[in-house]
Amino acid sequence: MIYLSYYVLENHELKVKIANKGAELRSIKSKVDGTEYLWQADVVFWGRHSPILFPIVGKLKEDCYNFEEKSYNMNQHGFARDREFSISKNEPNTISFTLTDDDETLKIYPFNFELTIEYKLMNNSVLVNYLVKNISEKKVMPFSIGAHPGFNLPLDDRTSFEDYYFEISPKRTRKYIPVSEDVLLQMNNAELVSKNVYDLKRELFSEGVLIWETLGRTRIALKSDKTDKTIILDYDSVPYLGVWSTYPQEASFVCIEPWCGIADTIDSNGVLDEKAGINILRPHEQFQTNFKMTFK
Repeated sequence: MIYLSYYVLENHELKVKIANKGAELRSIKSKVDGTEYLWQADVVFWGRHSPILFPIVGKLKEDCYNFEEKSYNMNQHGFARDREFSISKNEPNTISFTLTDDDETLKIYPFNFELTIEYKLMNNSVLVNYLVKNISEKKVMPFSIGAHPGFNLPLDDRTSFEDYYFEISPKRTRKYIPVSEDVLLQMNNAELVSKNVYDLKRELFSEGVLIWETLGRTRIALKSDKTDKTIILDYDSVPYLGVWSTYPQEASFVCIEPWCGIADTIDSNGVLDEKAGINILRPHEQFQTNFKMTFK
C-alpha cells in the first residue's frame, strides 16, 4: 500500500492536514487570515503535533504492566502515535483512519483491536471521533485513549505566550491530580479545586502536566484579552483533562488534552485491568467518544 505523507480537509474557513503516521493532525490553518493554530513540531522543544494516545495514556510505572500474570513493556502514551494507519473513509469533509493489531503490537499489547480516528470539518470546527473495538472472540480488552494536540501561542504578532489564559467551564469544583517527578499520579495528594481560570505563566508547569477530572459536559477556552483569537475544546464524555507546556524552556505552545484514561499512580500494582481510569471492553464490544475543537 502506498501512503501519502498527509491528507487534507478543507472548507471556506479552515485547511486541515492529517498524516497517515499516527493519524496525527499536522496543521490547522485559517483560510481567512492564514493563522496556523497547531504547533509545528520543533524538535528542540517537542517534536510532535497532536499524537493519538493508545492503548495507554501517560506513563506506566517502570514502563511495564501485567496482564494474566505476564509482564509487558510499553513506553509512555502507547504505540498508536508511531504506527501507520490505513484510510477507511475519505469524503469531502470527513476522513477516517484505522489501525488494527498485528504481530508487532501483539508482542507488547496482547489484544485484537480495531481503532478508528475520524476527523470531520464543520465550518470553523474540527470534530474528532474515537472508535475502539475489541475484535477478540474471548478476551476482555483493557485500554485507554486520549488526545494530545499542541496549539501555537501566541496566535498573532501582537501578543505573547503569557498574555493568554485558559478557562474550564462550567464553573464547578473538580478534582485536581498532581504528578510526581516520574510523571506518575499522586492520588493521595489530589484535591478538590473550584478555580477555573488559569493564566499561562511558565511557572504553572514547573511541576509537570496539570490534570483534572472533568465529569460531564466540559469546555476549555484558550484566549487572551489582547486578541479576539480563541481556541475552544468541547466534550460531553471525557473523564480527564491534561494541560501541558514546557518548563523552564519557553516553547511557544500549550497542549490541551482530553483523555479517557490516565497514567499509573505512584503506588500502582501494575495490573492493567486494575489500572486507575482504565476502560474495559468485553469481546465484540466497542467504545466511542468525541471532542470538538473550534478556532475563532
